Amino acid sequence: MLNIRICVGTYCYITGGSDLIKIKDRLPEEIKDKVVFVGSACLGCDDEKETSKPPYAKVGDVLITECTEDKLLNEIYSQLGIER
Repeated sequence: MLNIRICVGTYCYITGGSDLIKIKDRLPEEIKDKVVFVGSACLGCDDEKETSKPPYAKVGDVLITECTEDKLLNEIYSQLGIER
């Protein structure tokens, strides 16, 4: 299973994190059973000046800054080894 953590802390939530967590409902069936989505209060990224660009998501161990649906899906497909 591929773990996907979406930051839903206040700063990330208001900058798009609330929309990212909804992606799980729109995934194709062949991918839904290979991933686990978890809302996270904070991924600890706001302390790092270089990566302070919310919203944040982690796919496996890969941190995505300024995360969009497209960036998130690209990383999910990439880590699952599936062509998008």
